[in-house]
Amino acid sequence: MKKRISPAQRRHMDYLRRKGLAVGKVYMTRLEKARTKEVRRVLGICRDFADVTQWGDVIDTNLSEAGYIFDWYRGLYLEAGLPQAASTVRDLTRGKAAGPGGVWERVLAEFASTRCGQNIVSVTGTLRDTLKDIIRKIIIADPNTSVERMTRAVQEDFGELNAWQCRRIAQTETMIGLAEAADVAARDTEIPFLKQWCISGVGNTRETHEAMDGIAVEEQEYFVLPDCELLYPHDISTGAPASEIVNCACSCIRIPK
Repeated sequence: MKKRISPAQRRHMDYLRRKGLAVGKVYMTRLEKARTKEVRRVLGICRDFADVTQWGDVIDTNLSEAGYIFDWYRGLYLEAGLPQAASTVRDLTRGKAAGPGGVWERVLAEFASTRCGQNIVSVTGTLRDTLKDIIRKIIIADPNTSVERMTRAVQEDFGELNAWQCRRIAQTETMIGLAEAADVAARDTEIPFLKQWCISGVGNTRETHEAMDGIAVEEQEYFVLPDCELLYPHDISTGAPASEIVNCACSCIRIPK
């Protein structure tokens, strides 16, 4: 069924989204700095190889994000997710209770660890491929490029790409963390509720998501989209395609029965 979403409800969901993304922006900067440091470390190893065509192999062997990515995921999910969880409980209980934060923290930390484990290979693989693509392009443009020029060129070209990648990762993971935190907290209250899809109105909303706006389903029901089913926007438990998750700004309103 489709239910009207009031302007006040939309403003509230937009406030929560912007509050979460403010945390995500901080973690975007942290990820960008951590990656830049790691790339500089690996380039320091590469400089020992005068033959720059070997640098791709050196990157494959030495570059690793394991030293910081797990803590990054955990910090982001907890710092953005715990306030979202508390707000969800207040909405469902009409301000009567904040809820057991310790339970939320444990569940979100476990979720962050699982999520990171699922992503670390692809995330780090993308970083490796980015660096190797930069190196290949420089070699094609100048087969006789020196070690010094290669180092400078990689650092310069990597900077802009790194900022874009970190922004995309942080925004996506922030929204996933907010969605998971709200779901964990809502279920923990044991209060029966309806779930209602709410688009953000920030622009560039997918047509499939616009069609879902206002749709309300039972607590255990799925939102049915053309190519997947979701328990709530940004739900990754059903194997939804990235096209339904990445850069999505939708949220889920929970209405107590």
